[in-house]
Amino acid sequence: MSLLITFLVDRLGVSRLVGGVIGWAAIALVASGAVFSVYELIKHKGADEVRAKIEKENQDAVHKGIDARMSLDECIDAGGVYDFGRQRCNAATLGPR
Repeated sequence: MSLLITFLVDRLGVSRLVGGVIGWAAIALVASGAVFSVYELIKHKGADEVRAKIEKENQDAVHKGIDARMSLDECIDAGGVYDFGRQRCNAATLGPR
């Protein structure tokens, strides 16, 4: 640290106290920049993981909906009544629906 202060004092022509303040300010700036960079990296990585999880859940819901629609169509074509609560086809009824 004293080499940095001596360099600043010689180059800028300021007192040793001002050189020390400038040196510590530079160190604090570099450290805070590093901490902020790590924070941003972690934040974006977490956001990407959450986004991927949501996209997977959406795709699963789409596929489940397609499967249920096909089951409903097949049930109606067979003359059955689709039970939405149980998500299955009941046998054809004898009376009106």
